Amino acid sequence: MSDESGSMHVLAAGCIILGLLFSSSVFATSTTSLIDEAKSLAGTDPRKALHLLSLIENSAAKNEPLLLAEKDLLKCEILVDNDDPKEALKSTSPYLGHASLPPDVLMNLELCHFSALEASGQATKAMEGLTYLLEKSRQLHLPAQQGKAHLNMGQLLSYQNQFSESLKHLLQAKEIFKKLQDSNEERITLNSIAVLYGRMGEHERALEYFGEVLQKNRDLKKTRNVAVVLYNMGRRYEDLNQFEKSREHFAESLKIHRELGNTKSIAVVERALGGLYNSMNQPLKALEHLKTAVTTLEGMNLPKSLGQLYFELGRTYAKLGDNKQALLNLKKAHGLNSNPNSVQLAADIFSEESRIYQGSGQWKQAYTALEGFKKYSDQMHLIRADEQLRQLNFKFDLSKKEEANRILKAQNQSQERQLKDAHRIQRLQLMSLSLVVLLLSVTAIFTIRQVRTARRMRELAMTDELTRIPNRRHVLEYAQQSISTCQRQGKSMSVVIFDIDHFKRINDTFGHAVGDEVIKRVAEIGKMALRKGDMIGRIGGEEFLLILPFTEPLPAKEVAERLRREISLYDFTDLAPNLTVTVSAGVSCYTATDKQGHIDSLIQQADEALYSVKQNGRNGVSLRLVS
Repeated sequence: MSDESGSMHVLAAGCIILGLLFSSSVFATSTTSLIDEAKSLAGTDPRKALHLLSLIENSAAKNEPLLLAEKDLLKCEILVDNDDPKEALKSTSPYLGHASLPPDVLMNLELCHFSALEASGQATKAMEGLTYLLEKSRQLHLPAQQGKAHLNMGQLLSYQNQFSESLKHLLQAKEIFKKLQDSNEERITLNSIAVLYGRMGEHERALEYFGEVLQKNRDLKKTRNVAVVLYNMGRRYEDLNQFEKSREHFAESLKIHRELGNTKSIAVVERALGGLYNSMNQPLKALEHLKTAVTTLEGMNLPKSLGQLYFELGRTYAKLGDNKQALLNLKKAHGLNSNPNSVQLAADIFSEESRIYQGSGQWKQAYTALEGFKKYSDQMHLIRADEQLRQLNFKFDLSKKEEANRILKAQNQSQERQLKDAHRIQRLQLMSLSLVVLLLSVTAIFTIRQVRTARRMRELAMTDELTRIPNRRHVLEYAQQSISTCQRQGKSMSVVIFDIDHFKRINDTFGHAVGDEVIKRVAEIGKMALRKGDMIGRIGGEEFLLILPFTEPLPAKEVAERLRREISLYDFTDLAPNLTVTVSAGVSCYTATDKQGHIDSLIQQADEALYSVKQNGRNGVSLRLVS
């Protein structure tokens, strides 16, 4: 009997073990299938995907912790993509510091956690966390996580208007994902680069990238992503005043969001269509879309979106002549615009109120609104100026000199628009001054401040932002003034054109960041070579112009030769090993006996002299007199 009893115990134990193994296997299989199905639905039906994830038993976590971690990571990603960061944080918080998980799994959860923090408005904490994860991923040699950290940091820096730093991280992410052959993450990175270009005002370049991303999303049948890209393309076409193309993209985006039942996204696109129809001067159509949007957004806790919507409604009612409703909606927009970063919206609201009050002859209220506009407009000018300083660090696919010059030209045009804005404000000030006598003292202070603002804007418009020396417009104006003075006084004048030898090779070999630093240092050496009354300016990508009033040909050539020598002797190896830099210079001189001297011919002769140096091997100086 004892032998039979022992056999029965062994048999029972074996059954229990088999049962445990079988139940664990069944759990793993069912969990994997649910996760796979949820992944396939994440972009098209996020609600159903979340429902499938909710079916996974948390009680089995001890059996399959890795599968449950994968489930919670997917849940976090879906919630972040669908604007529910608070719920996303709930799914990742339990894993923070979870040492038992593999490093790559834990880091993926932490990356999503910090993305959710950023989406919930905790940008500082998010940046601290991402900085930590970036260093940690390098130390642990986890390239996929390193790429994601770069991507997330690039996206966050973009929304903080730190464009140059943002682009650096996005380019590094793109390079990592390309090496890993991770086409999905590379596609997401390309979309982020497109968004960044749009924020920089490079709308045509943004559309090129969006077009590529749109096709990839269509091929992969990522329907929700298609709708988002179409919306972004609509915004870029609107910025380019291509209103019909903008309307077509918004309409297709709206159709997809309606099919998917994305309530908030529907309202966002409806608001965009309302703003577009306002720009097309079709307020009745605008009102139709905006009323639909406000019905949806008023039931959500989205003060920023609702504030923008009320502003657009205010504009619409103003166009329809209903000033009462216009001012009522603008007042609502004021109440919701509590975000200190929403400077542009605040300026727009005050500007619209000022126009309405002026149109109805309510001058005191118009002036008060104008003061509000001025306050936020000044802040916007400073923000834009800061953005402009960042733009010249912005180098992506800009290997040709013509492309660099195009960026500089766009920069100058943007600054000129700012000057026009400043002049417009001055005209409004003068109007208010004549109508509101009781506020003369306040208006005087207001005017003085604005003159200073205009002066600052002019200084920005005349300065090259990479090197902080005069730009092409400034140095050519000075050249024309100098030659006129020399002609009147019967004196000679010289110009020197010089550029950096083989600059494209420097960019291609050492990178655009090194190229930018070389340009800045050459400009600094040029400044040190100046005498009193001389001027140096940047007139192209790597090309500079020296103006030397009251200077004969040989002394001018000596100045150029001294500059060439100092640059060739300068140690650039702290930027890159084995980096040497030389310049070629062309000198031209207008002499007192030449009564027909003109700045264009003077510069042309210097340019020809420069060309002859390049023909003879570069790193030299050549002199030509005006014929």
